[in-house]
Amino acid sequence: MSAVETSTPSAVVERRPEDLASAVLSAGVLVASGALARRGTSTAEGQVFARINRLPNWLEAVLWLPMQLGSLWGPFISGAVVWWQTRSWRPAVGTVVVGVVAWRLASVVKDAVRRGRPDDELDGTRLRWGTPRTGYGFVSGHATVAFATAGVAAPALSPELGLLLRVLAPIVGFARVHVAAHLPLDVVGGAALGHLLATIWNLAVGVEVSPASGTVGATSPAGSSVTRVRTAVGS
Repeated sequence: MSAVETSTPSAVVERRPEDLASAVLSAGVLVASGALARRGTSTAEGQVFARINRLPNWLEAVLWLPMQLGSLWGPFISGAVVWWQTRSWRPAVGTVVVGVVAWRLASVVKDAVRRGRPDDELDGTRLRWGTPRTGYGFVSGHATVAFATAGVAAPALSPELGLLLRVLAPIVGFARVHVAAHLPLDVVGGAALGHLLATIWNLAVGVEVSPASGTVGATSPAGSSVTRVRTAVGS
């Protein structure tokens, strides 16, 4: 048995073929939702928005903190948590870089699609304390950042923290509809854009899987694309 095989690995770095299919699917959802958004707000979308927007006002206070995962500060905080738990540059830097790029690209898409916010598109919108009054709606920048952050950071974290991030991402989207910042398609498009960016990073750099996930100790078949790395040599 070689020295590499007998050392205790800090992580397993994978380039997963399924990420390519996931990226293609995300791109398709982004394009399709953008095309629908440019046509305006359908009756069905308006009804879904109204159901969420008219939920009790106290939900805004409950959802405010989780919603910050999708703010510009979210990637920096998440990246710090990833570094604290993994001491590895790949997921920590990736979380910050992809999150910030997601925030900027969301603005580019907004300017391209140019769909208004719910109050511009619908009557009877309930505006709340956290409701933005300016700018375009598609895509949701918060949803984009939240899904991008979760897509890069979650695989490297412990199963519990990884699951928490993946659950928080759709909660961010739900919260943005509740406070009338976005229509449902804005969130769908943002989620697709964020997931697309995360899968592009994961394909380019690799996914670092937490040892706590239980996959690190598994025996890799011959010829597998999985490689073992050591934190001490710059993993």
